[in-house]
Amino acid sequence: MIKRRVFLTGVGLAVATAGCRGKHSQQEVKNEEPSGAARLMSQLKMEDQDASAQLIQGFYPPESGAAWRWTAGKFAVVLRVPLGAAERGGTLSLKFSYPEPVFQKLGTVTLTAVSGARKLRTETYPAAGPYTFTADLPPELLNKDSVTVDFVLDKSLPPGPVEKRELGIIATSVGLEVR
Repeated sequence: MIKRRVFLTGVGLAVATAGCRGKHSQQEVKNEEPSGAARLMSQLKMEDQDASAQLIQGFYPPESGAAWRWTAGKFAVVLRVPLGAAERGGTLSLKFSYPEPVFQKLGTVTLTAVSGARKLRTETYPAAGPYTFTADLPPELLNKDSVTVDFVLDKSLPPGPVEKRELGIIATSVGLEVR
């Protein structure tokens, strides 16, 4: 009985590992996720590769192993609207750093957030350092599954001979929560 089990297990492993020898894609098969806002997140950390699909404009890939991303002068994100925000409104928050080398070249910088045609807030940053930009979103902007927010800096570093990208700020996270 034991010899038979060992034999059958060995045959099963041989069959399972033999596989087909034809030309087939070696790409991993994944189940499809639901479409639309069902897979969107309300809170994004810049090191999360899944966040990339929601960073729709002006975000550069994270630096090697970093928990942050450079932005351009204009950048945009789409966020899932959290439950209850359509009734109570929401608070947008962007955690970022205004780096000293950029500050040395640009000086004071102003950041504005807009959703659709509605200006949400403008804030001026007079020095380098870490900051959290926040803005309230009224319920009428949050009556869908997702909301797009555009950010605009009044100035940014243009591409140059050393750095080929336009550089704005260093973002670490962005999110939307119920007020």
